[in-house]
Parts: sequence; C-alpha cells; structure tokens
Amino acid sequence: MKIGAWCKGLLTILPVLGLAACLSSDPPKLDAADLATPDGFAGDYYAAPTSDRDDRSATATVAPADGNSYLLTIVENGLQGAPDAPVTIRLVTLNSGLLLAVVSDPDKVGDVIYSIVTKAADGSWVFRSVDFKDQGRDRHLTEAIRRHGATAVSYDSSDMKADRIEGNLTAANLRALFSDLDFVNAIETQAAFRLTPKP
Repeated sequence: MKIGAWCKGLLTILPVLGLAACLSSDPPKLDAADLATPDGFAGDYYAAPTSDRDDRSATATVAPADGNSYLLTIVENGLQGAPDAPVTIRLVTLNSGLLLAVVSDPDKVGDVIYSIVTKAADGSWVFRSVDFKDQGRDRHLTEAIRRHGATAVSYDSSDMKADRIEGNLTAANLRALFSDLDFVNAIETQAAFRLTPKP
C-alpha cells in the first residue's frame, strides 16, 4: 500500500476527519529506555477532533504494551460501534519537554507517522499532526533533516501531503531534529484530536 493511502487510513483510525497531511518515516530505532511513560496516560477516554466543526464522538482505550509502548483502540460512535484495529504509540520526550508520539499500525512495520502530544489542564491529551508548511519545503529543511540521520526526504505535492523521511533514525536523532530551528520553523501542528478522560 502506498504511504499516502496508509497515512490517510491510519489518520482515519485516529478520528481526525479532514486531517489530510502527515509526516511519516521509516520506523525509528527506539529501545524501551528511550520511551516516556507519563503518569495517567493509560486509561479510558472520550475521543474527538479539536475542531468545533466536527461533532463526531468516540471512545478510546490506551493500554500499556511491551517495551514501554501503548496500544490505542478507538470505538467510533461510543459503545455502539465496533472497535477499530489498535495502533501502537511510542512516546519520546523531546528536548523542549514536549512528547513526540511515534504512531504505527502493528500489522504494517514499514512506516510510522508523528504527532506532538501535550497534556491539557483538564487532564486531556491533545495529539497534533506534524505537517510541513507549503513554503517551508526547501533546501534548508532538507538539509536539516539530513543533518540528523536521515538519508532522504520526499515531499508529496498531492492533496494528501504525505511527506516522508527515509533513514534509520534514533531517539537522539528525533530529539536533535525537533530542536533544529530549520526544521521547527518549517512545520505546523494545527490539525488535532483530543483524548478526554472518562469520569
């Protein structure tokens, strides 16, 4: 399956209606010691996009998994729907203190997508897709990505904007990349969904 189609499918699993763009890469080499396990992350949630224009609701479960990872399972339309296939989430603490979610389909080992995760004051977890700005896709961005362990980057000019990094990245590479101003200034993190703890 092409990464664009897989990216769209995975983002549909993560109920983000209208979230067309995503940044993907070869799976980074992440050991259990590289991963964050924040207090209160595992649990039962309501899941919904942060856009006021999308009133869909779903329930979600985040369960601990092997190697300090998590399994996120979404049930759209609450308990009346069938659960979607779970996705694996691995969390890396960036130098800024933010969490980077490395999201993958357990049955497809060739690609991951990225999301910035923050915790809101009410205990919700907000996931924001990592996208490249149209005007940011230039030589400076390409050089920044290659400086931090990537062998290549491809920019998708279709509506999907499924940009992809190639290479054997590590947690250290990801921390350095997300600290590089040439990279940081070229990304946007607008589209989002929220996991709100159930009472």
